[in-house]
Amino acid sequence: MPSIVDCHTHVVSPDRARYPLNPRDLSGTWYEEAPASAEDLAREMDASEVSQAILVQGVGAYTWNNDYAADAARATPTRFVSACAIDAEAEDAPRTLEGWLDTRGMRGVRLFALAREGASWLPTAKTIPLFEIARSRGAHVIVTILPHQLSELERLLEREPHTPLSLDHCAFALGDPAAQDALFALARFEGLHLKVSTHNLDDAEREQGVAALVRELVNAFGAERIMWGSDYCQTHDRPYGELVALGRRAFESLPSAEAEACLSTTARRLWPDLGSHD
Repeated sequence: MPSIVDCHTHVVSPDRARYPLNPRDLSGTWYEEAPASAEDLAREMDASEVSQAILVQGVGAYTWNNDYAADAARATPTRFVSACAIDAEAEDAPRTLEGWLDTRGMRGVRLFALAREGASWLPTAKTIPLFEIARSRGAHVIVTILPHQLSELERLLEREPHTPLSLDHCAFALGDPAAQDALFALARFEGLHLKVSTHNLDDAEREQGVAALVRELVNAFGAERIMWGSDYCQTHDRPYGELVALGRRAFESLPSAEAEACLSTTARRLWPDLGSHD
């Protein structure tokens, strides 16, 4: 199997004085139940033969304070790159994003637009300057939404057809046939990349099986637009090594070039700083 890049991880510092928690009103208290520091994650990666990882801001733990993810990635640039999350509705959102990218060295932005009901700000004019800033810095854009928001994503993709972006957890859309159809209809947008996470693979285990799901996704989107992510340590119901094993099993039936794309080269293309330290 090829080397692996884990495209979706979260880290929590044990130093609560320097990096105080600021939990957002979301489900779960994973940051208290099973926090893993960047050093913990690196040890787990070594044991599971995972080369590199993307530290995605844990909004549930820290809301918009990206200090720990930024510092952890800068401390170990051969292993990690980081993606910030910001309050996109704040008046100073563009300036805030510039700070995280220019001053703190973060290499992506997570547009955390989850809306339990109704619409979000995702396709509105509020995000236009954020995309402009990301493009100008070569920073990658991540989108986090729920299945009922796929129509918002469609409007965003129509507005930003040439900007590569990653969709967290496939928008949690793979467990419902109607939502999955809506997601697959977006395959026509070449900039859309999917993060296939443990959430998605667990759903597939209960249905068609992980290999069948992955084959279906690759057929629709192409291996060059698929990535695997563990969601560790937010997903902590089993050891990290088991999350990696599930990911390997999901992609091992693909031809070697496709498996390599899904497990490493797609992520390295979207996050070129990883490739510079490979």
